[in-house]
Order: sequence, then C-alpha cells, then structure tokens
Amino acid sequence: MKGKPLAAAFWAFSMLASSLAGQTAQTALFRAVMSSSGGNSGTTDVLLHLVKDSSGNILSGSLDFNLAYQFPNDEVVTGIAVSGGGAALAGGSTVQAIAGSGRISSQVQVAAGNQAGLGILAGVLANPTQYTVNVMTAAQPTGAMSGTLQSATAAVLMAVLNSSAGAGAATVMITYTGPAYALTSAAVEMQTAYQFPSQVTLSGMRIYTGQGGTGSIAVAADLMPGTPSAAGGAGVLTAPATQIDMANSTLVKAVQDILLGPANFSMAVDTVENPTAPLTGTLRVTDSMIFQIPGFAGSGAASEVALHTLREASGEVVAGTVIFDVNYRLTEGAQIEGIVIDDNIAAPAVLTDPSGFGNAYAWLPVGAGVGQSILNNMVDNPAGQIMVLTATGAFSQQAALAPANTAAPVVAAVIPIVEVKTLATFAPGELVEIYGVNLAQSTTDLSGWPGGSLPSALNGVSVTLGGIAGRILYVSPNQVDAAFAFETPLGSQMFTLTNAGGTSVPIALQVAAVAPALYNFAFENVGFSLVNQANPASGGDTLVFYATGMGQTTPALATGESIPLGPPYFDTLPVTVAIGGANASVIYSIAAPPYVAGLYQIAVTVPVGLPPGNQPVVATCAGGQSNTVTIVTQ
Repeated sequence: MKGKPLAAAFWAFSMLASSLAGQTAQTALFRAVMSSSGGNSGTTDVLLHLVKDSSGNILSGSLDFNLAYQFPNDEVVTGIAVSGGGAALAGGSTVQAIAGSGRISSQVQVAAGNQAGLGILAGVLANPTQYTVNVMTAAQPTGAMSGTLQSATAAVLMAVLNSSAGAGAATVMITYTGPAYALTSAAVEMQTAYQFPSQVTLSGMRIYTGQGGTGSIAVAADLMPGTPSAAGGAGVLTAPATQIDMANSTLVKAVQDILLGPANFSMAVDTVENPTAPLTGTLRVTDSMIFQIPGFAGSGAASEVALHTLREASGEVVAGTVIFDVNYRLTEGAQIEGIVIDDNIAAPAVLTDPSGFGNAYAWLPVGAGVGQSILNNMVDNPAGQIMVLTATGAFSQQAALAPANTAAPVVAAVIPIVEVKTLATFAPGELVEIYGVNLAQSTTDLSGWPGGSLPSALNGVSVTLGGIAGRILYVSPNQVDAAFAFETPLGSQMFTLTNAGGTSVPIALQVAAVAPALYNFAFENVGFSLVNQANPASGGDTLVFYATGMGQTTPALATGESIPLGPPYFDTLPVTVAIGGANASVIYSIAAPPYVAGLYQIAVTVPVGLPPGNQPVVATCAGGQSNTVTIVTQ
C-alpha cells in the first residue's frame, strides 16, 4: 500500500538568488506601531527610496512617512522623524489633526553629501529595530507617540473582475510585519481599474470569502458612499489603506487567511445602479518583475518599474499591477505633470517636492484591452517599451524599461534541475536548468500562473529538444528552468532556446528513457521534517526523496500537466535504492502530486543496522543510476 504523497514546500530548496548590477533604485518598506502614555496611537509606514551605485553604496534617497493616527483630542502635528544612533531625519509641515482617526503623509529628502542622512538610510536598511519613529505635536514637541521600526512585507494580490454590468482588474496590497501566519501589524489597501458602459455610483469595495459575491465580508475598504465613477464609466478607484486592529481577532485571522490562501477569497466592487451584479473575481497570487532604469528623471537619478502579473494557463499576462518608483532629480520648483509607459499606462498623479528632488511612488492595476497588450510587451521585450516623464518648463525625458539587446541567446550548459553537473543524460519529461547569456530580457517564475498545464513560452522564452517543444517554469537573463516533453525522441538530440532576440546555436544532448537524478535532501514521511544533523534518520523510518528524470509513468502523464492527487497514483518503472550500501525497501516511486509532471517522489524504508553518520544514497531505475546524495543516520 502506498503512503500518502507529500510534495509541499520542496521547491524552496532549489531556488537561486539573483542580483542587480550597476546604478540601481531600491525601495525598502518598514512599519512602526506607535503608542504613548497619553492615549495617542497609530502606525507609520516608512518607505526608503534609494539610489545606489554599482557597489551597493547609497548615493541619495527619499524617505516617506505615512502615518495612520488615533488621537483622543485635537492635535497640531508639527513633524514626524526617524531617529537612532544620535541622529534623526524629520519631515512634515504643520497639520491640524482632528480627534479620532486620520492620515498624514510627508517625504524627507537626503541629497548626496548629506552624510548624516545617508548614514540613517543605511542604518535603517541594515538594522531597522535600532531606529524609532516619533510624531511631534505642538503640545508635545519632543514626541506625542513613538514606535520601533520593523521590516515589513508587501504582498500584492490581484483579481480579474467581471459581471453583467462591467469588468475590471483589482489589486489588493497587504503590508504587514511578522510572519503571515502570526501578524504583528497589517494594513490592507485596495485599488480597482473598472470599465462600465457609462458613469455609475460606486458604493463599496470589499474582500469576501468564497465566490459569487455572497460570502461573508473579510475586509471592507474605507470608501466614501456615493463615490461617482469617471464620467465615461472607465477609471481607477482607490481606497485609503485599512489599518488592521490587532485586538480584533476575527479581522486579524481573516487577513492571515487571505495571505495564506488568497484563492479562498474574492474581490467585489459594488455599484448603486447594479446592486445584484457587483464586479467580482477570485484573488490570486502574482508573479513579479523589476525593470531598472538608471539615469532616468534627471542627473544622478535612478528609477525602477515593478510589475506584478496574473497569467493565463498559456503564460500570457491577463492583468497586472504597475508600480512606478521614480527618483527624480529636477530643477527647483519643477512639477511632474505625467509619467507614462507606451503612451497608455499612466501613473496616478504624484506630488513633486518644491526642491525638484524626491521620489514619485505610485501604483495601479491594469486589465483588459490596450493595457493588457502593453503588459505582455513589457514582459516579452521590455527594451521596446518606453517610459516618459514630463514636467513643467517643457521638461521631458524618456527611457526604455531595459537596455536594447538584439543579441541571440547563447546556451552554455543544460543540467538536471537537481543541479548535478556530472549527469549528462536526460529523460523525456525531465526538469532541467539552462544556463547562458541573453536567455531572457526579464526575470519571473510561475507565481501568477493559474495551474493546469505548464506554458510552452514564458516572457517570450521557449525551448525545444529533438524538435519537440518543452515547457517553461522560470526565466531570467542567465538561467531558464524547463520541462522536456515526454514525446522527446531518444538518442542524441539537438536543443535550442528561442526568445525575442532569436534562437540559440543548437547543442547536442543525450536522451534515454530514464535518467534518475536525486535532490540532495530527504524528508521523514511522518511530519514531513527535513532529515539533517539535528534530525537524523533511524533504521525503520520511512523517508521521501525527490527526483527528476524518471521518464513516463503508468498511467501516462501529459507533458507539463499538474499531477493529480491520487489515487490512482502515477507509477514510475521499478526502482531500487541503496542507503549506506544496504538495500532499502522501496514503498513507492511515483509522480509527485500536486506538482507538475517531471517531479517524482520515492518513499523508502531506512535499513536497520546502519552506523551513525553520513550515508550515501543511490537510486537505480531501468539500468540508469542516479547521482549520489547523503543523509544522516543515528
């Protein structure tokens, strides 16, 4: 009898980090939960917008304070500051704050040469908990409330919205501290790009449980009732961020559940004219890409555009959230009039610092129509997409989202996805890593993919082996992860990779029916804990190993398909496994649900009597022998 297949969480062990070179922009997010003995409270989001040199040194920057306050009495807020190590950065003008809740935003500029300010930016980035945010008032000039900075995370979720009344695309940005399953603070911000046939009255924007608009409300946006849409019926609706009351356990759990399982929730936009037909759609996780634009918006500037997308099963982008992050360095008094990508995706209006030096940070969802076409062009060929900034005084500057590059891709190596370079034979259906240069113009994975069958192209990248198209899991300029087709012919076959720059020079790969390749880790079947020095295996334990290159299964799998949860299970050819030179009883060897075809899991019983220490593990299938991996026994 086969044990319960467990494939969750293995993928993190095979991910690789990447870095950016050259002058770059970076935005880092922090939060401070604030309190005082006088009853004042609130939360301040702090965004560091940085320009860095090629060595990672901060050249200049801006710091955004976004305060959501609760004052028991009317206050005159005179400033917000971050301080630590005997230095401080303060910003903000005098603001009258009425008793109750409200929001105040300000931006502080740190120019090149301001060593004290640059030191604070670097210090916050390196160790935020050593810094405090203080809110000053006329009544309490030394500080009306304060809180320690914490690193924060921003999760970008999206939904494609439809109804008989119209259509749209919605973005939900959840900013939080602590792990997603145990939040220590959080805020939820919603934004919708809507399309109605004519002007309507918007009455609500909400996240609810389940599908169809009838589930219970999880989080409601703070939307003014009776808000009119744009005159023509198409526009963008933005609601202020909803600060999550951490004393409200029901609301906290709802936000945690949204982060951990967004597909269990939906987004809705309600209108007065169509109360029974809200725009609705299921929330989904997005993938992400960042386009660096050095030198944009003035001398000494650097900007970036972040793109979060939802994909169709084919890999095409169906909706996206564009985040404009422009560090501008203009003349004093200049005002930014517009920031636009490809003449159609326009940033929301932004404020410009009177000095002409600052950061413009704005985001918006983009859905069907021309915008969707531009999003697909952005991911396939960012060098062909132009961002334009215009400002007063007839200032205009434009730049491509990526440097022009018409060079064809060059493939240097193809190895199994287990990252063992000595395995030189591949099997139909195998998961592989492809290394080289000019492989893709942008980097992304399948986070925004809805599931089903792996796409044959992602961000314009595709591969073939033996003339048969493979499937794509991940793309970047120097690495592509792919799955070979089960229909790949055996023997010496030519491999190519194609993108917008052309097709690589073919290289020969050897293909056999089976070419086992083991990941260098194993899990205990009970509890699914990783076997390591702190958790050694014992004789008689059931361990689960993961592999690729095990070929076609019985029953057969289709190339790229998501493996169904059994029973029935999808068996490989018979496998033998040796641990420490002793035969290990194989419980099962199957395709690993719920991942995609090409990943396999092998469950074995650890032989009794092995000495304590590191033990070699080798799998053999149909005459093909795997690489040797190591486990620890006691």
